[in-house]
Amino acid sequence: MSELESLYLYIDDKIEASSNIAIITHISPDGDTLGSATALYEVIMTNFKNKKIDIINKEKASLFSFLPNFEKITPDFDINKYDLVFTIDIASLKLAWFWENKKFIFKDVELINIDHHISNQFYWDINLVDSSTPAASVVLYDFFKNRGYIINSRAATCLLTWIYTDTWAFVYSNANQHSFKVTANLIEKWWDIEIIDREFFSSLNFKFLQLYSVILERLTIKDNYGISYMKNEDLEKIWCNEEFNWWLISPKLNHLSGVDYIIFLYEKGDKVKWSLRTNKNNFDLTKIAAKFWWWWHCKASGFMIDGNLCIENNKIFIKKPDWELIYFT
Repeated sequence: MSELESLYLYIDDKIEASSNIAIITHISPDGDTLGSATALYEVIMTNFKNKKIDIINKEKASLFSFLPNFEKITPDFDINKYDLVFTIDIASLKLAWFWENKKFIFKDVELINIDHHISNQFYWDINLVDSSTPAASVVLYDFFKNRGYIINSRAATCLLTWIYTDTWAFVYSNANQHSFKVTANLIEKWWDIEIIDREFFSSLNFKFLQLYSVILERLTIKDNYGISYMKNEDLEKIWCNEEFNWWLISPKLNHLSGVDYIIFLYEKGDKVKWSLRTNKNNFDLTKIAAKFWWWWHCKASGFMIDGNLCIENNKIFIKKPDWELIYFT
């Protein structure tokens, strides 16, 4: 038995022995963390008996409300309630919503980390991490197949959601041969993959296009990169809704020719989120992203910083609470 197969068996045993399970997703939840979490919920409930499971996150992203088990997401987390906790698609614990709540101390709880980021910190004793895969959903799929679990159409829907979206409909370079094989197998169980395009990629409306026009108007070329931004007041003025499909912005800007990479900055409350994208095979974003230790891939990286986004004298910078300034132009 290989080391990986031993790990699969160990996780299987822990699920079997547990009664109350928490599946924790990351802040600013995307389709991989939600698709993986809802798939794990479905597979455990289908293949094991007498399990109580909560999917934990403070933010319910309605863009993914079509996912089976979406209604199982709850912001309530009582650490004393659970005997097994999964963290899904979380490269660093700073990305887990409970990070800032220091009262959570994990005692006598089995902790399992499932992820695909090259930047994963292997923060639990049990870490099922494969950075060669395009999504945590694929890591889970390989685990499910190895253990012979039933993967029904509901689980297939969840898994396909972020295989499809994290590869950007198989356009990105992370769409490798294995991801195509996994997708083909899942489509046999759930063929209506068009719902993902309909609910995620094509969910554009007039207000989205208004915001996008503002972002394009602000787009600036600096040296070898392009940069644009969005402030809280822009969102309030045009969108009037906290939930906006930011995931559609950076990939669209990434088609800009003549630059090595793009930066998109946007305020989220009292924080600034920083998204980097490149489609250049010879450019590695990890050299930039590693300075901030949030999450990264070679061609897509992101992090969130406390502070305010400022624009003065044609300079774009973040002013942190300690008055440190981070300049972008």
